[in-house]
Amino acid sequence: MKYIYSLATAALLCFSVTSCDERLADLNIDPNNSPVASDPQILTASLGYMAAIQEQDLNEYSFLWGQYYTWGLGVAIGNADRFRQEASTNNNKWQRFYANALEDLNYLRKSESSSYSGIGKVLSAYNFQLLVDHYGDIPFSQALKGAIEDGSVLTPTYDSAADVYSGIITLIDDALIDFEVTAGDVGADDLLFAGDMDKWKKFAYSLKLKALMRTSEVSDNSAAITALLSNGTFIETFSDIVKVDFSGASGNQNPMWANMERSLGDFYFASNASVNVLNDLADPRIDAFYSRAVGGDFNGQFRGIDQGSVDNEPFTGNKDHYSRSGAFAVNSDNPVFFMTPWEVWFLRAEAEARYGSAATAETYFSNAISTNFSYLGVDGAAAYIATLNFSSLDMNGMIDAIGVQKWISMNGSQEDEGWIESRRFDRPASRLFTEGIFQTPTASALGQGVFPASWLYPASEINLNPNSPAQRVITDKIFWDN
Repeated sequence: MKYIYSLATAALLCFSVTSCDERLADLNIDPNNSPVASDPQILTASLGYMAAIQEQDLNEYSFLWGQYYTWGLGVAIGNADRFRQEASTNNNKWQRFYANALEDLNYLRKSESSSYSGIGKVLSAYNFQLLVDHYGDIPFSQALKGAIEDGSVLTPTYDSAADVYSGIITLIDDALIDFEVTAGDVGADDLLFAGDMDKWKKFAYSLKLKALMRTSEVSDNSAAITALLSNGTFIETFSDIVKVDFSGASGNQNPMWANMERSLGDFYFASNASVNVLNDLADPRIDAFYSRAVGGDFNGQFRGIDQGSVDNEPFTGNKDHYSRSGAFAVNSDNPVFFMTPWEVWFLRAEAEARYGSAATAETYFSNAISTNFSYLGVDGAAAYIATLNFSSLDMNGMIDAIGVQKWISMNGSQEDEGWIESRRFDRPASRLFTEGIFQTPTASALGQGVFPASWLYPASEINLNPNSPAQRVITDKIFWDN
């Protein structure tokens, strides 16, 4: 919210227009307590909202649809793990996107500071892309225009998802222009980079690459991507990671962990969809992602359950006899990741596989995996990468390998991105996930071999905005998903 407090109404007895004007002009406002929040305050607040959205609203939901985790013992299986979604479930999520994070970022986009304006544009692009990737068509051109000075648009029309993606690219390009003017006025209020504008440029270029690559199966972006790879600077190292840190102290805890603690705790089990792939590949990262079973017939082993099959397990069984989340995935002091170097190396590897050099694609593919290994504190990256035989693959084989390894690397840190990208890599040339890795929940509402591809529009939008489209079903695909 950009207004910190409102001024009380002054009950003035005015005997003439002149005396009334004079009294209003003399109304005392403390110069040390502005009624309008500053750019630094708005930036910090918006990043707090974004962290909650990313971790609590998106990752905690998508780690089920992305089949990293599944419902565990002690609770009745929930709708998400049966591939059901109620429209009302998304009311608060939509609210947090538009009324909280994007409203604040819209304020920053209008800042007189080129740095704050550019930051507002990059973060707005990030949020609008997330909205499209979950809902499809969304309010964009008329969004955030409810103020009188903006036209009092309270029921905005919806833009096509493809048009929003074009608008995202424009926002990022405009931000990069803003970043060419060094204002030097961003500091500790920037929870991501503490005012390091070179890192903001890397984030902007990396985000643009992600937006262009997302549509690679349905649009010929080769010229734009090739130019971007030649001219951009990208997230490459741990110091470039786009994340909000949490200390774990009361009031400063990871939003997913805190949300679980407020409810039923972390009752989820490792999904066999993920465990099976990790075991088949002899992937040593499994120890970072999941705990081993303690006691029972599987003591010391990784024991998941098939996706959505908890009703087949004994209700009063011992949870410790199953694999659950590792500390990297769920902990009070875990950061919230917006973008990581392994994610960006995978994007660059795929771009090279599609449009550039196979040798360079292999280098970037190796960089992505080894960076993820290193961040997790897991040894053996080089030996593991050698078993994947990336250099022997044709282009489609390379894209498959990138898709699987990217999905694995999103485990515990960016599960929502993992679910989104599983939909994109599951393409006509290779139904990698829907006919391979993913499992149909026992009590699926969609039927055998059918998987969610989008979210329902919030009930609040359908009921209150006459310009909202007809409600979708969760098997409807986003425009880039074929």
